[in-house]
Amino acid sequence: MLLFNTSQSFPYFAQTQCCPNCHSHAYHLINQSRFLRFTVIPVIPLALNYKYECYQCGHNAPVKLKQLPVFEIVTLPKYFIGVFLALWVGLFIYQQHAAAQAQKQRYLTDPKAYDTYLVHADKFTHEPWTLTNLKVAQVLSFDEQFITFQVSNYSYKRNNGITTAMRTSLLVQNGYFSTDKITLPRSEVKRLYNDGVIYDVLRPSANSLYGGFVMFPPKPKPLYKGLKLDKNNQQGITYFKNGQYSDALESFTIAANAGSQWGQLNLAQMYRDGQGVTKNIKTAKHWYEHAIAQGNSKAKIELEEMCDKANCK
Repeated sequence: MLLFNTSQSFPYFAQTQCCPNCHSHAYHLINQSRFLRFTVIPVIPLALNYKYECYQCGHNAPVKLKQLPVFEIVTLPKYFIGVFLALWVGLFIYQQHAAAQAQKQRYLTDPKAYDTYLVHADKFTHEPWTLTNLKVAQVLSFDEQFITFQVSNYSYKRNNGITTAMRTSLLVQNGYFSTDKITLPRSEVKRLYNDGVIYDVLRPSANSLYGGFVMFPPKPKPLYKGLKLDKNNQQGITYFKNGQYSDALESFTIAANAGSQWGQLNLAQMYRDGQGVTKNIKTAKHWYEHAIAQGNSKAKIELEEMCDKANCK
């Protein structure tokens, strides 16, 4: 509430003086300034009025600002607190607006898939104007010259309808966007933004806007890719444990020829030890080297040990 304040007050640090009329020491400096305030906050002074007044004889005399005590002059800005606050709030709002505009310009300059544009449909898609003229356009793809959009089948009269659609994740529902695509040059997109045809540019955060999904979340990457097991190698291990060396040799051979480094290692071991096959150091070395080429450190160690005991040349 805006109020006028004319209440009388005594300035800080003011000392009584000798009254020029009755010569008593009851001559006080009094502040009767009139200012506009908002509740208890002074906004702006309407009139700065100081005077000396004697409480004994009633004699008074106006005081000019330059005649005020130093401490009272220093505290005069207190009457402009409301102005300072209003300027600060205005500057803050302006900075926020400027930052938002700069961010939208960055989105236009450096687009990403699923950037969401709010557009006036009649000028963006050249369809007839209706009362429900607002639509949603999403970036599908882009290159250095062009941007391709998908445009919603639904149109809205007010912006809060679009906000509600985003909050309720309607944008990821089947049929929300038209199958027809619109491809525009980047320069044309910027012109449409400057002309107000594109009136807002939003970038999803965590696949969502206003708390609702506007794009399908990407499939999560596996936490651990792990070792890709070869079924023939695994079958060979089972045969080997059961003492079926011929069957194990056959399974390891299939796995080794298919590129399994562990199948190659197991096959090399069988040729090295002569299990299920005639011992053959040269063939064992061949399969060890294939496994080593795929980064199998165990094959490297076993090959070195084998060559220390036998002639691998």
